[in-house]
Amino acid sequence: MSYLNIDVGIAGTIPDFSTTPDLHALTTSTARKVIWPHGKNRTLYDVWEEKTGEIDTLGAQSDYTAFVHRAGISAIDMGTTRAPLDPIYHTHSNFDSFHWMTKFADPGFVMHTAIGKFLTLMLYCLVDEEIVPLEPANYGVEMRAWLKELEGIVKESNTKVNLDLGELENSVAVFEDAARQFNAARNMAVSSNSSVLKTQLNHKARDFGRGFVSEGGLPGREFYRHLVFAPGVDTGYAPVTYPGVTEAVVAGNTTLAEEFVGKTAKAILAAANILL
Repeated sequence: MSYLNIDVGIAGTIPDFSTTPDLHALTTSTARKVIWPHGKNRTLYDVWEEKTGEIDTLGAQSDYTAFVHRAGISAIDMGTTRAPLDPIYHTHSNFDSFHWMTKFADPGFVMHTAIGKFLTLMLYCLVDEEIVPLEPANYGVEMRAWLKELEGIVKESNTKVNLDLGELENSVAVFEDAARQFNAARNMAVSSNSSVLKTQLNHKARDFGRGFVSEGGLPGREFYRHLVFAPGVDTGYAPVTYPGVTEAVVAGNTTLAEEFVGKTAKAILAAANILL
């Protein structure tokens, strides 16, 4: 199961993606297949790569929140943002109207059409391909990068928090190895054309993200259960990676930081075990 979310579909002419890491590859491969109307015969991917080239981490900007942060389901949130000369998007006002959209933002609904094609192709791939196009291994890539960022935050805490991240680093390494084994098994399933094995691996690709979800949730906001990323306690919708650890470090709470190093490591190991 994956959740495809579009909230502010047209706010400007720059394509914008936020996804769980396992959907990065499908997002970019699909974007290469859709012509973007403001790109001079270039694809949606070409324009996105030129303008931003980054896929954001999911915070809590829209309805995907419960699927990702409560259940660990893979998701994408896509739409557009403003270029400097684009008309101002009057979000949540009476000026956010059909007239504004047809006259200023998207005359002819050409961007709506392109985004519709993009989402339709993504959905088609997710429901029709024999091998579910989710890439668990990319979680390992992202978690490794986020761990480097966390190490920097710990160093910048001016020794207020003396924290050993070894358990967390080890769990990321275990996940990376599990993802490699999963990829090898999936390649074998393809080469042997084993429908039984393909189905088993598809279920693992679908379910592994649930391992990142902790029943206890984050301190003071139990609704958010995803321990690898979540909206920050004081960042509004914006995401924070390894939130239980990161926010405890920023608050100078060594005890809580150590607790969530252990909890987060266990969550990552749970996700790894689902892949095996």
